[in-house]
Amino acid sequence: MEKFILKSLFILGALTLAGCAPAEVQDITGLDSYTIVTGSFSQADSTAVHGTGTIRFTETLVNYSSKSIAFKASLNDTIAMSTVTVVFYAVNSNIPAIDGIQIQFARSGASVTGTIRNNSSSSTMNNANLTFLFPTSLDLIVEVHNVGTKATVIIWRRNMVEYSVATADIYSENAGDISPALPNTRAGGTFVGMILQNATVTAAKIENQRVLD
Repeated sequence: MEKFILKSLFILGALTLAGCAPAEVQDITGLDSYTIVTGSFSQADSTAVHGTGTIRFTETLVNYSSKSIAFKASLNDTIAMSTVTVVFYAVNSNIPAIDGIQIQFARSGASVTGTIRNNSSSSTMNNANLTFLFPTSLDLIVEVHNVGTKATVIIWRRNMVEYSVATADIYSENAGDISPALPNTRAGGTFVGMILQNATVTAAKIENQRVLD
């Protein structure tokens, strides 16, 4: 009887520890189907895009909606200007430099800086919020809510179990996260893509929103 009780307590303890164990963050590899719009890429296939240019994903978005993209990128550490820009809700299928909601990450020495553009309006991300981002190993989720009268941007490192505005590195509605605030407008298109300048993207997956509208 005593052995049975001890065995039961052991099993109960093991189940309790298993229940408390943190969930694993699922890895991502490869890029969703895309078309090269312009560029000079040394590699452009389903596993990576490397170089300078623009791609447009095959999937289009419902204009009045919220979507996210999970991606991995590396900013070149030997070239002065290296950037990767995610573009949501662009009107022009060529994904020009100023169209839709554009979220750009740039290398600055050993650090990363960030900019959010809503068509012609530009806001700078607070550098203090980007301290944990490394140019050669960006692993992020960018979410855009293009609903209501104003677009909202949320950015997380892709190592969270719970994605919320409280765990975000950048939440555009927080006054201290970007400057100036995004304009009271939303984007008018349906195209989504990426613009690379001396950069590499090894994963890019368009996904549903994590934060409800």
